[in-house]
Amino acid sequence: MEKSPSAILIVGFGCIGQALLPLIIREFSLRPNQIQIIAADATGKAVADIFKVQLEVSPLMPINLESMLKDRLHRDDLLINLSVEVSSLALITWCKQAGVLYLDTCVEPWPGGYSNTENFAETTNYALREQALHLAERGAPTAVIAHGANPGLVTHFAKAGLRELAKLRGISSQLSSAETAAAIGVKVIQIAERDTQRGTCLIPEEDFVNTWSVSGFLAEALQCAEAGWGTHEQSLPPHGVHHDFGERSAIFMLAHGIDVRVKSWVPSMGEQNSYLIPHHEAASLASFLTVPSGRYASPVYRPTVYYAYTPSPATCQSIQSWKARGRQALKHGYFLRDELEDGFDELGILFIGEWGAYWYGSTLSLGEARQIAPFNSATSMQVVAGILGALAWMKNHPNEGVVEAEDMDSEQVLDAATPFLGEICGFQTSWQPAANSNLQFNDFLVSSMPMEMTKRLEEYVN
Repeated sequence: MEKSPSAILIVGFGCIGQALLPLIIREFSLRPNQIQIIAADATGKAVADIFKVQLEVSPLMPINLESMLKDRLHRDDLLINLSVEVSSLALITWCKQAGVLYLDTCVEPWPGGYSNTENFAETTNYALREQALHLAERGAPTAVIAHGANPGLVTHFAKAGLRELAKLRGISSQLSSAETAAAIGVKVIQIAERDTQRGTCLIPEEDFVNTWSVSGFLAEALQCAEAGWGTHEQSLPPHGVHHDFGERSAIFMLAHGIDVRVKSWVPSMGEQNSYLIPHHEAASLASFLTVPSGRYASPVYRPTVYYAYTPSPATCQSIQSWKARGRQALKHGYFLRDELEDGFDELGILFIGEWGAYWYGSTLSLGEARQIAPFNSATSMQVVAGILGALAWMKNHPNEGVVEAEDMDSEQVLDAATPFLGEICGFQTSWQPAANSNLQFNDFLVSSMPMEMTKRLEEYVN
């Protein structure tokens, strides 16, 4: 893929697909007839029509996957998966056999993949990542997994932020990222985000809104909370469970991510209470930043890693209203874009040690995002930046098999992504989650975690 692909198929055309389309046409000098879209509904048809791109409404399922893809893509073409409930593993396997390159922003299962109450471990991002990495084969068409804003872009922020923090603390630049984090004394890494975008439109109490994808957000928010598990941690959190397969770099909790609140910090706000939303990067970054001690021994060093998210004000209100209604099935859920009037999305890596904390990332305003391209908010533009950065890297690496952000050249990715990210910078702070804290996971918990999932949780523990 040293040149742009002859054909691109976008699977899923919600908020992110609509945001990506004008930029992928512009950045890769594509004609409309080189792009096709398959979507589960016609929500984005008006946007596709503006760019004269064909959109077919036909949900991808195991029974029709082969017939839907085989005449649309050929060797060296590209499939971009921006869907929910379309198996990443199935698409990666098909692309490998067809010689087609692949990119997604999240490792998705087929419908029902997040709801196996017989074995909660299998519903985690950790498990989905393990399955995807088992498909890795050097020399196969490149398949970049989990590469939007987060997961994806934030890993490159982590690498760049560690370099900046090492300079500030006088640490050698010759060390690996994992060795650098260990030498600095980073015990906890939060992917710390605050979305302040807002509009003035009245949102009915029974509606659920956010700034990217309601179905995508609720799917991950209702998974078990997850964290990469640091070597400094002395005990599991309430209802915490170790994985018994793979490299065991992460844990999960028998509580929904939406029910776990943690203390965090961002430059614009200072301390904030955030939701611990399960994400791919909790496991991938923890694995990447592990300093091993031997094949069978416990690692010398690994930080605790998790995503601490404060959504937009309207989303926070939607969450509270939805919980107050007993978490009933949604009648209306939609993303906010054109309704938004101001605000910004602040997304970065928060490195936390006994010396304080250091945040490194992107702050992008709604106005800046709209100046870059139509059909965007600050949130969608940060995701699109991650996609464009990955595509730039893929041009020079077409035969790497399955890879994730940690495997990629961060300087190349960030060179391509930075023009879309507003201000990128670092901030030092003396912030700690509690007085005299030794940075245990429980020090960050806002309150004890509820046991609300089902009676199956107790059965699982026992």
